[in-house]
Amino acid sequence: MGRINLDDFTDLLLKLTNDLAALSSLDDVLERLVDITTSTLGVDRGTIYLNDDTTGELYSRVAQGNDTQEIRMINTKGLAGWAFTHNEGVMVRNAYNDKRFNIDVDERTGYKTKTVMCCPIYSIKGDKIGVAQVLNKQTGYFTKKDLDLLQLMTKQASTVIQHFVVLENIEHSREQEMKFLNLVSNISSELNISELLQKIMTSIVTILDADRSTLFVNDEKTNELFSEIGDGDTKSVLRFPNHLGIAGTVFMSGDSINIAHAYADMRFNPAV
Repeated sequence: MGRINLDDFTDLLLKLTNDLAALSSLDDVLERLVDITTSTLGVDRGTIYLNDDTTGELYSRVAQGNDTQEIRMINTKGLAGWAFTHNEGVMVRNAYNDKRFNIDVDERTGYKTKTVMCCPIYSIKGDKIGVAQVLNKQTGYFTKKDLDLLQLMTKQASTVIQHFVVLENIEHSREQEMKFLNLVSNISSELNISELLQKIMTSIVTILDADRSTLFVNDEKTNELFSEIGDGDTKSVLRFPNHLGIAGTVFMSGDSINIAHAYADMRFNPAV
C-alpha cells in the first residue's frame, strides 16, 4: 500500500460510508466492502466473515473469485479464527508454512493462497462481530500500514453491517412465526396420533431448516429409546439404551442440547 495522506484517507472513509449507506441488503454491503478493501489494499481477493453467536462459527456469503458458496467454520479455526479469538490482526507471508492456516478452503476451490492478512471487525462501540481477510497481495508483502487501514475500513463499515444483520434476524423470526402458525393450523385437525407426530416432525425440519428429524420414545419396560425409521412398508425400528448418545443424554438430564459439531462431542453415538 502506498502512503495515503490525511485528505485521501478521509475521502476514502467518506466514500465507503456513502457507498454502503446506499445499499439495501447485507449481501450487497459485504460484497461492496470486499470490493473496496481489496482494491484499496491491492490484493487478489478478500472475504468478510461474520460471527454466528448461536453456533460459534464464522460464516461468509460473499467472496471474490469463483467461490460464492457460503463458507462456515468454527470460529477458532484457521488464520481468521485465530485473529477472532486472539483479538488481534495477523500477517502471513507464506500461508502453507503457517500451522494456523486452514487449507480446506483452498482444496475445495482450487485457489492457491500465498500471503494472508486478517483482522477482527469491531463495531464503533467495541463489539467484536467478525473477521476481515485479504489474500495474495499483488506487490510485495502486507505491512503494518495495510493492517491499520483494513481495521479502520471495517470498523467504519461495522454500523451498517450490524444494521442489516438485525434486519435479517427480524425477517427470519417472522418467517419462523409464520411456519409455526401453519404448523398449528395443520395439526389442529389431525386426530391420528401417528400422523400427528409425523406432521410435527416434518414441520420441525422445515422450520429449523434441518436435513432430518427423529422422535425417540422411551420404552419403560426395556429402558430403551426407540423410533420408527422410514416410510410405508419399509419402516424399521431403531432401539438403544436410553442413556446413550445425545438423545440419551437429553432424556436422562431433561435438558436441551444444541451442538454445532456432533463428531467433536464425546456424547455423540456415531453407530447410527
